[in-house]
Amino acid sequence: LGESHTLIRELSSFEDKFYSYFCMSQYHKSQTNFRNPISARDRLAVCLRYLATGDSYKTVYLNYRLGKSTVATIIPEVCDTIWKKLQPLYMPIPSTDDWRKIADGFQERWQFPNCTGALDGKHVVIQAPSNSGSTFYNYKGGFSIVLMALVDHKYGFTIIDVDGHGSNSDGGLPPSQNIMLPFPGKDLDEARRIYNYRLSRARRVVENSFGILASKWEVYQRRIKLQPQNVDRVIKATCVLHNYIIKTTDPTQHGTTKNQTPECMAESSTSGAIQNLQQCVNHPSREAFLIREAYKDYFMSTSGAVPWQQNACFGVAQ
Repeated sequence: LGESHTLIRELSSFEDKFYSYFCMSQYHKSQTNFRNPISARDRLAVCLRYLATGDSYKTVYLNYRLGKSTVATIIPEVCDTIWKKLQPLYMPIPSTDDWRKIADGFQERWQFPNCTGALDGKHVVIQAPSNSGSTFYNYKGGFSIVLMALVDHKYGFTIIDVDGHGSNSDGGLPPSQNIMLPFPGKDLDEARRIYNYRLSRARRVVENSFGILASKWEVYQRRIKLQPQNVDRVIKATCVLHNYIIKTTDPTQHGTTKNQTPECMAESSTSGAIQNLQQCVNHPSREAFLIREAYKDYFMSTSGAVPWQQNACFGVAQ
């Protein structure tokens, strides 16, 4: 099996080298009367190598001495298995207690109270599907699937949705008392500028999460040349692997190198196959407007202000 017969078996003896090669730590199809099946270990190796490098199917099947159709079958099947096995453990439906812990985390780490997640979406650029018409066509003139994600205070994906087509770009988030939007305009007073800074600081968590995802899994560094249903599988597998890695490894390894931080990888969230949604303006509902005003006043109060907010907004970066 090419790489599997030599390099991978050697890497298995060295956890750090295995991690560097596959972007994750080491982690079985039944045998028939006709031929020996490809082992679960080798199937996983093929899939992880594709996700970690974004290599073409041709490169993968040549490296592993497999047939093209075999690789084309293995990768989506293993992505499905990864999602089904890991999702209940590393992206479960949050309980009431989970939401409280996330809110406490945003308060403690990002100084934004009563926040249960940072929400954003991205276009995942794909090859034009056959006979799809304009279903996956997006405003940038390409084809994509929309990934919406709610992220916790530690860069983990709490909830994801990958059912959106490129033609259904966000058009702005819907007005809701549960979704906080910045004050529009440039000539804002001090209180509004500070509110926008505090909101942006908390919201940056989701951009950093997308940046970690794109940096870790290089399948996102270029247009994904798979059928839409298989792109869905790739997205779900990489997102749950993202959570698995965050929860089971040293935080210094969340980047592609130990010297990278989540903050410095935010720019990776808009490179290659991951692109921003179209920015549209939606006016907040009256309830959301009143809640935003309450946040604005709170951030200017003795109990709600943080020491660095003045400098961050008016000249000196923190």
